[in-house]
Amino acid sequence: MPVEDLPYPIGEGDAGESPDDNRLWGLLGEQALFKHIELWPHSTNGNLNEEATRNGRMNGDLYAGLKKVFGRITSIEVGALGSAESMTTAAELTSFHTLQRWVPGVQDGRHLFVFRSRDGEWAGFRWREESFRFRRSALVGFSLTSTMPARMSGGFELWAGCMPPGAGAGTRASCKYFEASSCYLYDRWTPEVAFALLSVMTRVANFLGTMLTTREVMDV
Repeated sequence: MPVEDLPYPIGEGDAGESPDDNRLWGLLGEQALFKHIELWPHSTNGNLNEEATRNGRMNGDLYAGLKKVFGRITSIEVGALGSAESMTTAAELTSFHTLQRWVPGVQDGRHLFVFRSRDGEWAGFRWREESFRFRRSALVGFSLTSTMPARMSGGFELWAGCMPPGAGAGTRASCKYFEASSCYLYDRWTPEVAFALLSVMTRVANFLGTMLTTREVMDV
């Protein structure tokens, strides 16, 4: 379906829109809609350059984790900026920056996006120069486990579930019919990172029209 006809709860509304406006909120390109999902935990450091470097590294870790997880459970296509897999070009990304709103350049570690094709067939993520995409219909949902520190430093585990290749559209999404995999993110738990990661994954799940479950545990 064209992006103009996609229904809620996919995507987000904006306060300036009319109540009956179903347009997805994001950076609209020729092939896909992009949403900037920068992970930006608040810090008391106050050094903006150090924060940008740290957050860029954390965004790269999140992208690498997602790529690894989806690569285990479904077919993914990986490509550089301008390839069919990226579903955008350098010129289009520049137009997002100049015509719509600020986005970090491709050399910036904060350049992390989730995207979905305008026909609803593809979904994916991009970080800096690289993107990977997968069939959106395969995605079952996400789960985020936040492990608070007690005896150790805690951390985060992010799960994704996908229908196996060849599963029909009407296949029931139970444990028998989908595959899941996870990755561990970051070597310690902090409330700032926990809040930022939950916020990012909530936006991702809403944007892709799927579910996110969360739980908190303690490493005792």
